[in-house]
Amino acid sequence: MEQFYYITTCVLFAVLGLCIGSFLNVLIYRLPRGMNLAKPASHCTVCGHKIAWYDNIPLLSYLILRGKCRSCGARISPRYFLVELSNAALWISCCLAVYRDVTSIPVAAVYALALSVLLTMAVTDMENLFLPDSLQIALFVIALAGVFTDLSQWQDKLWGLLLGGGFFLFIYCLSFVLFQKEGLGFGDVKLMASAGLLLGWKGVVVATVLAVAVALADIVIRKLFLRRGETLPCAETGEEFAFAPYLAFGTAAALFCGTALFDGYLALFL
Repeated sequence: MEQFYYITTCVLFAVLGLCIGSFLNVLIYRLPRGMNLAKPASHCTVCGHKIAWYDNIPLLSYLILRGKCRSCGARISPRYFLVELSNAALWISCCLAVYRDVTSIPVAAVYALALSVLLTMAVTDMENLFLPDSLQIALFVIALAGVFTDLSQWQDKLWGLLLGGGFFLFIYCLSFVLFQKEGLGFGDVKLMASAGLLLGWKGVVVATVLAVAVALADIVIRKLFLRRGETLPCAETGEEFAFAPYLAFGTAAALFCGTALFDGYLALFL
């Protein structure tokens, strides 16, 4: 019977992940533009044609339509497909990693919802260099709900909030002192405060290290493959660097194995 519950829960998480992934695409497109999330109904951004329900089925509709609008044939960004697929994978991963019995479902749900918000933040920041406050609030509320799934860890989570938010606030203020401008968006500060509340202090340390390491590696790799005379977009425009995708990646990785990585690293020296 327990195996039945396990399989059923995994299937449920997969379906929810796909459906919520479809909604994440709505958030990614509409929030930066200040649009209503409910109206107008889903439509082609080129011809304005209302998308029928059978053309709005996660993953399947994109594949059946070959990534094109049924009405005008305009290309649909592969981002829609990738976000739905990624979110489903994240939800299934949470179920596989956390599920022990039915009592562990709330923890898996908190992790899955947090990862959905982080995915939305990452893509929104990549496309718009913007982190909506509504997503920040959602992540904080989800992280706070996570505290109540295991009250024995509340002090660890509180220290995580203070460490994550405090460290990035220090970097934010230091950039003003040294360079008289933002070296880090304040949205990143709020993101990591919530990440600390979600992960605890060990997890947020791992998340920060991973985020910085991946960001630096990405910059180096992209510079190596730049054509002569080209520069990275942030260097050309002077705009802030989209750091949220790296923070989201670090937080997601730390959510699954942050404490183990932290303790394993310390064990090398103790």
